[in-house]
Amino acid sequence: MVVVLHRHDQLDLDAYWQVVGGNEAVELDSTVLRHVDERRAAMERHLAGGALAYGVNTGLGYFSNRIVAEQGRSTLQRSILVGRAVGVGPPLSERVVRATMLVRLVGFLGGYTGVSAALCSFLADRLNDRWYPVVPASRPGTAGETTPLCHLFQTLIGEGEVLIDGQRVPAGEALTARGVEPYRLGSKEGLALINGAPLAPALAADLFRRCTHALDHATMLGALTAAIIDTSWRPYSMRIGRLKGDVGQQHVHAQLQWLAHGAEPDAAAAASSGGSQAPVSIRVLPQVHGAAGDVLDHLRRQVERELQAVTDSPLYLDAADGEPEGFYPSGNFHAQALSLALDSAAIAMTQVASLSEKRLHRLLDSRFSGLPDQLVARQGHGDSGLVSLHKAVVGLGAENRMLSAPASVHSGDTSSGQEDFQAFTMLAADKLDRLLRNVELALAHELVALGQARRLVAMADPAGADLPPRLASAIGAVMRALPDVAADRSLASDVELALDLIDRGALVSDLGAHAR
Repeated sequence: MVVVLHRHDQLDLDAYWQVVGGNEAVELDSTVLRHVDERRAAMERHLAGGALAYGVNTGLGYFSNRIVAEQGRSTLQRSILVGRAVGVGPPLSERVVRATMLVRLVGFLGGYTGVSAALCSFLADRLNDRWYPVVPASRPGTAGETTPLCHLFQTLIGEGEVLIDGQRVPAGEALTARGVEPYRLGSKEGLALINGAPLAPALAADLFRRCTHALDHATMLGALTAAIIDTSWRPYSMRIGRLKGDVGQQHVHAQLQWLAHGAEPDAAAAASSGGSQAPVSIRVLPQVHGAAGDVLDHLRRQVERELQAVTDSPLYLDAADGEPEGFYPSGNFHAQALSLALDSAAIAMTQVASLSEKRLHRLLDSRFSGLPDQLVARQGHGDSGLVSLHKAVVGLGAENRMLSAPASVHSGDTSSGQEDFQAFTMLAADKLDRLLRNVELALAHELVALGQARRLVAMADPAGADLPPRLASAIGAVMRALPDVAADRSLASDVELALDLIDRGALVSDLGAHAR
């Protein structure tokens, strides 16, 4: 399948994932390419009339007021790309780099950046031949995304490195192997490649998918806990959700009802009282997960806007709304909205993991679970049971609380005061990435305990161990994957197996789309 791009505001998440996740090819509509070249011709006529443009016939940053002589302008665009490639560290994933290329390409199609149709076509060709530049995952204090974008797009002119079959190859050699000449930059094109914010939505889209994946698993595990310890299901009634009115919370109520009763979301809530009132951590699952879902929904909507945004600076605009034709400096490269959304997602997912830790602790406590303390399978042998799982999760929670401190509140002075404010979107994304791995690990630890709890319930009362079909199917998959804990032993491999189940989405294949 080929994704045909007709205009800059066309890209939605479905088309985005076809190209980024499915590696579908892109094709540029001939009409949009003509439009891009028409806009470039208008920009060049404006420049020929003596207009000044940042990064075209002036220097950058602190040198923005210094005119670049005519003879130096042909090399300026190249120096813009190579002179700021100072990142270090492991490379970003192929998916994120591919997404960044796609978003930058789409941003060019409106014609506001002044690039040529030839550059757009060159970028599309590199997407289609799986070009994978080495982009260090450092988190520089630049305004915008200058450093990583220099590493990415300098490869188009034969500088830097690309990854081929896991090996680093000089970009010039890789182009030659494809029978492609390095791209020759025209006026403003080097600046346009690095003076936007395509990396921010690429990082955020990936993290959004992981967050929703983790949240769905956490909801499944919360439902399993409630069912296994036979607590009241009434806090999860759809009526409770409607009385609160929060959209995200009502989604979680619907998911819980679907999981527990095998009925559609609008079916009547269960009438069972199921025993004494459960701890707060058991009862507030819809409120916590629902609020997290609302935060993630905001992140998704912001990503969708960013996929269609024009983030270059300066932009070349026609005369309109009483304003003249010319170059308009822009701050659209400052991805503040995404930074705030990522910081909010980190806080939300920290709470989701904290709730998991509380459920795990309650599951190990016979006063709440009705099961042997610490889920010890054999009594009188001095076994410690599964208490080590909880201790590990407490450590993960402590790290998460540090990682949830916002990156978006920081700023610093650079370029002698010219670039004096940063969004730190890459830092916010990196923190959320590490935090999410901790969330996934915490859920894996809880999953091991749930498998053990289910076995102990069945051993104590085989006749009373029935679970609703969907929950029985999920915990059955866990018990088939994880060995019994009949006596104290290392649980490290159990956690790794549980983490693999979570990573593969083996337990929530139907839940993810349900009630969203």
